[in-house]
Amino acid sequence: MVATLEVVEEAVEGAWPHQRRMSNMGLGEQRAHQVWALVAIMILPAGLLALLNVIMVVWKDVEVTDAMRTGGILLGIAWVTFILASVDRLRVRGFIAKAGPVLPVALVAVLAVAIVLLLGAFLDVRPTVETVRDAIPN
Repeated sequence: MVATLEVVEEAVEGAWPHQRRMSNMGLGEQRAHQVWALVAIMILPAGLLALLNVIMVVWKDVEVTDAMRTGGILLGIAWVTFILASVDRLRVRGFIAKAGPVLPVALVAVLAVAIVLLLGAFLDVRPTVETVRDAIPN
């Protein structure tokens, strides 16, 4: 989660070298630039909801639901794609950049579905206020 926060922070601030030189980007890459920032921002609530669901599974010993599993898989797909588009160590960013704004728009849709699924799953297993108060030591 910490590594994701760092990557998202760099993406939104535009600290990546390939994002600083807009003139060197193709037209499709320039159009996709702001959409990638939206993907970066949407990964955070999805990751937080996934983390909260894992905490509830461990703490309350509830079963993993299909919504949790599907939301987690969708988040994982979007996160891996975002990381591959951000860090060019595997030399995949060029292929992803050729997709233009289509890929980040699709990731926004995938992340929206993941957020809805993970939020619904969390609301089903969330603890009551009394349970949280009892768990906090005085």
